[in-house]
Amino acid sequence: MNLDGALGRVRVVLSRTSHPGNIGAAARAMKTMGLSQLVLVDPQSFPDPVAAARAAGADDILANARVVGSLAEALEGTV
Repeated sequence: MNLDGALGRVRVVLSRTSHPGNIGAAARAMKTMGLSQLVLVDPQSFPDPVAAARAAGADDILANARVVGSLAEALEGTV
């Protein structure tokens, strides 16, 4: 498997984030590393302008983030 294919399988899960800036910072870090799947478990505030500002160019990751209600739902289909 090539590196792009392997990175496409990585899912970053943030659970019950209390500050939207942390979501944006995670999205920015993910973009830098070539990751794209962000799943948020019951975030306090999302979408949020603070997350978008902190994302600094990773708006596509925020736009495609999935919001779910439980960690089990976020991890569904993973090994």
